[in-house]
This record gives sequence, structure tokens and C-alpha cells, in this order.
Amino acid sequence: MHSSTALNINGYGNEPVTNIFMKQDSGTERLAVLFPGMRYTIEMPLFYYTSRLLVSSGADVLQVDYRYHDDPSFMSAGDQEQARRLTDDVTAACRAALSQRSYREVTIVGKSLGTLAMAHLLSTESRLNTARAVWLTPLLRNDNLRAQIKSWRGKSLFVIGTADHDYDEKLLGEVEAATRGNSLVIEGGNHSLEIEGDLFASLQALEKVMRAIRRFDTE
Repeated sequence: MHSSTALNINGYGNEPVTNIFMKQDSGTERLAVLFPGMRYTIEMPLFYYTSRLLVSSGADVLQVDYRYHDDPSFMSAGDQEQARRLTDDVTAACRAALSQRSYREVTIVGKSLGTLAMAHLLSTESRLNTARAVWLTPLLRNDNLRAQIKSWRGKSLFVIGTADHDYDEKLLGEVEAATRGNSLVIEGGNHSLEIEGDLFASLQALEKVMRAIRRFDTE
């Protein structure tokens, strides 16, 4: 059994960071922190089912729900200010989650924009040196992101579709090799890991992702 609450997290400009913390009632040494995309929010399928999967495996789960796309001040800000806000918010969120218990295992999951958050945290937070990282639709064409992944070199699972504008077989191979990680490539999957025009193929893809995350998180 678990209970859900919100942690008191203040990020950029001391503004609150919206979140849901799912805490195991019986205690745990496992933590997962989830960072959504810009418009792919925390309640959408990839995160809804990943949260359920990780909670059922016995982890505490922090869902970070920054919803920048609904904030005109964020959307009108320059690239540097947006990046600073993201890093401040996710750093505060990660530290708040890590402070809840003495965790021995940490899994970080991010999608698209959330992979930039992950890369920053894994590059700056020493407590994440042994974390597992699930990179959903990573922004592989971002040079800085790839450099941070290669520098970190930690245990990684990369999930991306061949119809995603950020998919590049060569770039995926580079980060996979650097981390000695695994990849799941969804044939025809777009940036939401859905198959355009095929509901049942999209559901099958979602199942493949969940099974891959479960295997990765229990290795």
C-alpha cells in the first residue's frame, strides 16, 4: 500500500514546484523520480503506467509536474532563463525526494524536455552516481545532452521511435555505447511513442516500453 501527497518544493525564484509523491506505507530503500516533457504531462500514458509499475515494484515515486507550457512567463522567456528555471526546479525536486528516506536505489525517468533535466542532475548530483536512468524519447540531436550522457556513463535505457524527429541511429548508438546501455526502438513510433493512425499498435508499443522498464529496473 502507498499514500500520495505533495512535497513542499521551492524551485526557481522560490516558486513552488507542483508534484505528487507516492510513498510506500511499509517503508522502502527504492526511489524513482519522473520528469515529463513540455506538453507530455505526468498523467499521460507513459508516465501514468510507469508510475504504477514503479510503485507496484516497491519504490517511492516523485512525479514532478512543472507544466511550463501553461506558463506564459516561461514560454516567453529566453533560452538561458528557461534552462535556469528547469535546472533550479528539478534540482530542488530531486533533493526533496532524496531527503525523504535513506535510499539505496534510485531510478530517474525523463521524457524529451525531461531528459535535459536528467542529464543536468546526473552531471551535478553525486548521490545519483549509481542511479538507473530511463531516457524516453531523448533529444539526441542536442549536442550538450549527448555530451552529458557520455560523461556520466551510468546504467541507461534509451527508448525512442523511428518516426521521432530526434531519432538518429548513429547518435543513439553513441550514447548506448558510452553507457553500455540498452535501447528499445519502436518501429514507426513518433515523439509520443505512438504509431500514427494505429491505436492497437500504439498500445502494443506502450506495453513493450513498460516491459522494458520493468526488466531494466530489476536487473
